[in-house]
Order: sequence, then structure tokens, then C-alpha cells
Amino acid sequence: MEGGHPSESRRVGVGGMTKIRFHAFSCKAGEFLEMSAQECIKCAAGTYSLGSGLRFDEWEKIPLGFSSLATSPNDSPNRQHASTCKSAKWVAQGSYLESNRDECTVSLIYTVHLKKPGSVSFDYQYVDNSIIFEFFIQNDQCQEMDVDSNKKWIKLTTHGEWGTHSVNLNSGTNILYWRTTGVTLGSKAVKPILLKNIQIEGVAYTSECFPCKPGTFSRTPGSSSCAPCPRDTYSGRGASSCTPCNTKTHYALEGSAMCKSKPPCSKKDYIQTYSTCDKDGKTRVVYKWLEPRICLEAAAGAVKLPPSGQLKPCPPCNPGFYNNHTATCSPCPPGTYSDGVKACQSCPAGTEPVLGFEYKWWNVLPANMKSSCFNVANNNCDGLNGWEVAGDHLQSGSGRSDNDYLILTLRVPGFKLPMSVQGTSGSE
Repeated sequence: MEGGHPSESRRVGVGGMTKIRFHAFSCKAGEFLEMSAQECIKCAAGTYSLGSGLRFDEWEKIPLGFSSLATSPNDSPNRQHASTCKSAKWVAQGSYLESNRDECTVSLIYTVHLKKPGSVSFDYQYVDNSIIFEFFIQNDQCQEMDVDSNKKWIKLTTHGEWGTHSVNLNSGTNILYWRTTGVTLGSKAVKPILLKNIQIEGVAYTSECFPCKPGTFSRTPGSSSCAPCPRDTYSGRGASSCTPCNTKTHYALEGSAMCKSKPPCSKKDYIQTYSTCDKDGKTRVVYKWLEPRICLEAAAGAVKLPPSGQLKPCPPCNPGFYNNHTATCSPCPPGTYSDGVKACQSCPAGTEPVLGFEYKWWNVLPANMKSSCFNVANNNCDGLNGWEVAGDHLQSGSGRSDNDYLILTLRVPGFKLPMSVQGTSGSE
């Protein structure tokens, strides 16, 4: 493509006849094909394009072009099953799609025609093997294309985290199927499969740019994506900038489409933790507001932040550690052991220390532990308080929505994968 033209024609003479061959249109990401001028034009601020791709990232409703097909288990003629499965379907939940939870087989179907070989990718959350989840492709003759088992059968994800699945597509017609089948009986509560951010590459061109969805913006022309609005700002559809909230009375989390009123502060808005041991080996109870702070302390009926407690001796070190006359505990040297109260001692002749971790006291988070936050709807929650030390135990903080997962990770040397404990602020 030269001079901004997305295609070129070439006259070829064959036996006295003239044929005109047109090459496939192709525009860069951030551009669209202006049909009358037959030129690639940059998208305006507040919009975006993938050039030769499609993206589905809004799920207030099922987008045009998607369809759903439900069948009863094993095509059972049982009228009760047939009646139940008639209404089974994927459900739009704003920022993602949610699968059915019953024993019906439901296929989400989308057909796309590609001018060149391309690909499809999507993000998913699949945590419950009570549902079988498969993705496959057919051509326009309903013949299933060659997809190996690693691509067809979707792998389970860790609870609260999203996986990404990608498959190459052939040029021509591709019929995409996301199919779920429930395999459990009884009253077990099944966790549905979640699906979002479907992206298809390989279409000929896009003849228009897509507006940024509410809560996002693109500041400059020629954007290939939209960025989420920063915290305490918001935007509507097709925004080129974000509008600040009145932070005295309102707040907004990252990627918000509106500002919300700050409620009066309550006991749910602060947590209790402990200060780090000082040089004299003293600590105290400390209360602090959850971050980001979204409540009003001066509002009628609001609670006040309790004062910090009195200084008191720090708890002993955990077994296998000793106090080296500083504010921290250090691991015992090789060949020695300790109960955490006494100094490290050498093992008797003919014995060796039993290596491992035992945590009984929680004044500080151990160096091999990490607290983090994950949001199902893809909003940023890194600023939230996760798991907090509380003397003789750990306690989870509090998320700002049902989509926040507070994750505690313990890394153990010698193991390939971390072990983790997870909590959610939701009501699942």
C-alpha cells in the first residue's frame, strides 16, 4: 500500500482480453477505509480500530452477529429436559459473558469471513470442571477444521484469574463455537464459565472506527485501543478525555463510566494491623483506612478512625528464626534450630534439622509471602489492602466490589509453582 491507498489494481492482457485484479484492502491499526475516497483515514480521537481486526469487549448485551444454540443432554427426548434447555444461554454481564450453569449443552456461535489467514483470541475464566468447555471451528460446509486437542479443550484457570486462548484461522468462512456442557447431577452450585475480550484478526478492512466504551478514552487520532479512565475520573461512550469527579463528595474507580457518592465511613472502611517492631522490640495495634478511601469521615453518622494502641512487646520469632537484636527475625544458620523464643542451637550429633516453614506469629508478612489483588472485571485493584498481619493470625482486607479477589501467595523454595490462598470480597 502506498500513498495511503489501501489497494491497487493491475491491468493484465490475456489473449486480447483485459482483466483487472484487485488486491485485498488493508488498513493499519488505528485507521479505517473511507469508501468514497478509497483511502485509509486515521480514526478520530475517542474512537479506535484494529485495521484488519474485530474486537468485542462490551457485553451489556450479546453483540450483533452472535447466536446461541441449546440442546438437552445427549439430545434427550425427555420433555422436561427439552423445556429446560430451550431457555439455556450465555448471559451478558456488562464486562463479560457468563455461561449457563445447568446440564444443557449451549453453543455460542459467531461466523466471520476472512480475506487472509488470521487468528482468534479470547480471555476466559474456567474454574469448575463440572462444566465441559470446548472451542472449535467449522467451515461453511459445517466441516470441523483441524484443531488439535490442546486447542479444542480449554484448560482450567486458577480461581479469580483469566486465561487467554488463541487459535489460527484459515482464509474464507470460519464458524466459531464456544460450547459448554454440564456434567454434574444434584444440587451442587456450579461456577459458570466467563468469557470476554474476543479479538479476530484477518478481515479485509474496517469501514468505520469504533467508539471507546464508557469508562475509557483515546486522546489522539489514529488509536488502536482505548485506555481506562484514571481513578476519580469517568467518561461516556466515544470520549477523548475523562472528566474529574468532585472528590469531596464523589469517587470513581479506574475505568468508571460514572462517579458515585461517597457514603459515611463505617467499621467496614478500616482494618486493624500491627506496626513493625521498633528497635526496642515494641509494637502496637494500628488502624488504617482501606485504600482507595471512598467514605466521608465528616458525614452524619460516620465512624471515626480508632486511635493506635499502646506499645507492647513484639511476639517471638517464628520457629526456625531468631532475633538478631534488630527489628526483624533472621533464619537460623544451617545445622541449627530454634523454637523462635530461644537462640538457635546446634543439632545433637547424629541428627539434622527438619527443614520447613512454620508460621505462628504475624507481626510482619514473611519475605516469601505476597499479598495482591485481582479483579474479575479487569478493573485495577492493586491499591486495595489485601491480607494483613494481625498478631497471632492473618486476616483478609476488604475489596470494593464482588469482583475483587484478595490473593495471598506463599513461595516455597524447591517447588515449581506457588501455593496460594485466595479470598474474595464477593458473596459467592
